[in-house]
Amino acid sequence: MQRVVDKKADQVTVRRLNMSAILRLLRERGTLARADLAKELGMTRNTASNIVTDLLQAGLVIETEFRRAGAGRPGLLLEIAPNGGFAVGVEIDISRIIVIAADFNGEILWEQSTAISKEQTRDACIATAELLVQDVLTWGKSEGFKPLGIGLGLAGLVDAENGMLTYAPTLNWREVPFKALWEKRFEIPVYLDNEANTSALGYFTYSDRSKARNLAYLSIGIGMAAGLMLEAHLFHGSNGFAGQAGHIKIRTDGAVCSCGDRGCWVTEVSIAALQRKANLTEVDLDAVGKALRDKDPKLTPIADEMAEMLGLGIANLVNLLNIDTVVLGGAMRPILPYMLEKARSTVDARSLNQPRANTRIKVSGRDNDSVFGAACLVLDSIMNDPVPLVRSML
Repeated sequence: MQRVVDKKADQVTVRRLNMSAILRLLRERGTLARADLAKELGMTRNTASNIVTDLLQAGLVIETEFRRAGAGRPGLLLEIAPNGGFAVGVEIDISRIIVIAADFNGEILWEQSTAISKEQTRDACIATAELLVQDVLTWGKSEGFKPLGIGLGLAGLVDAENGMLTYAPTLNWREVPFKALWEKRFEIPVYLDNEANTSALGYFTYSDRSKARNLAYLSIGIGMAAGLMLEAHLFHGSNGFAGQAGHIKIRTDGAVCSCGDRGCWVTEVSIAALQRKANLTEVDLDAVGKALRDKDPKLTPIADEMAEMLGLGIANLVNLLNIDTVVLGGAMRPILPYMLEKARSTVDARSLNQPRANTRIKVSGRDNDSVFGAACLVLDSIMNDPVPLVRSML
């Protein structure tokens, strides 16, 4: 049977893809002329110019300084409009709530945080987060900026497609329909994902200037999860719950994990693992960092052992996925630099030569990857399909 082609639908799809390609190229390169956009993306000049006109009218792109090429007429350069709108990023973890506003260039325009405690109820924590979100929306309105949406990063199992926090073990929250609740309250799009996924997306989009194709972001804190960017796309798995790296089995005789099994990676590398191994009442990461810097005889061997276990797990990821970039971050980030060399040497010793040939292992330079990446959920959704936003602003 011959398939009937909906030409109008095809035209809309092509326009969406072209518009997305132009925005992504401008975000990557900074500034380009219309002719350069057309050449780089294989479009006719007329097609590129028509799309640029819509983006200019919608306020997503601006014209900037003139560039003179030879003796001809100078041409205007184009760039992403930093004030074309802002994305709200939210992170809720075991001890704090952070809310930011970020523009299309990845600049944080507004940031507030507040402490929360285990004693607070789920509803009280969510109400606190909602007050901060309302604060940033009020700020944006006062500045004349358009809110583009809310992104939320959460530690736990997240059904990103349906906008549901399924289970957050550190908070002991289950079945929280954030998307439905917050879209009704704030009347803008809401996106959510696991905090390791948001960290990976934010780092990949704005921090990794070498533009890795296959990146693993290991978020290490009380727990451990991996955000995976595979072939430059965030990987969720078959039903959305990929990245539970903390439950990779690393030992057969290891400590009992919160999941009920033994020998999980998180029982060897995490703040909780450090607390157990060093027999600490509580973990002060700044104090631990100072002790490791001073080669403390008690903590240094423990950190070395954890670094070896960290490297062993990374070697498994490298062998399995041929990852080219591994980024270490999360709440444990302040002490990860002291474990980096040992982890790298373990990866070298325990992975195959070919998969690890181009692998970089680094500690993130930001302490807010997750909440920044939450804002990127919004920005990336617009980059994927800017047509509805453009139509709403014309």
